[in-house]
Amino acid sequence: MEDMTIRKILVPTDFSDAAGGALRIAIGMARTFQASIELIHVTATVAILPPPIDVVAFAAMIPDLSQRVQEHLDEEAKRVRAEGITCETGFAEGTPHTEIVRRAQDLGVDLIVMGTHGHGGLTHAVLGSVTERVLHRAHCPVLVVPVRPAS
Repeated sequence: MEDMTIRKILVPTDFSDAAGGALRIAIGMARTFQASIELIHVTATVAILPPPIDVVAFAAMIPDLSQRVQEHLDEEAKRVRAEGITCETGFAEGTPHTEIVRRAQDLGVDLIVMGTHGHGGLTHAVLGSVTERVLHRAHCPVLVVPVRPAS
């Protein structure tokens, strides 16, 4: 770790408990390495619904979605800044793993810290895992933070 330089950490968030746990870890790492944090939320552009409506744009389903997302991002960024850490936010539409990897490359981040819901079996087989796809495509290290059961 002594040779590792971490100046910029990307933290993807879907505002879940898993993402919150990852953000807590990222804050600790940012403090240790005197790094900044970039929070990003990616919204899929379409939802696949059962027939007769097969595909519908999220914007049509939730007209004020981008405003809601930005409000949540601002709340999270405020928490990070309260810890004395520089924090920026980003919002993208598209395929989550693709946009996360793209943002990491564009920003030249040194580390991606993200949570995982820990779904297995059929849920994982059907939905896949954004975290797993980021792991296989990222140009930088990815720290995966599992959800810890309440004690």
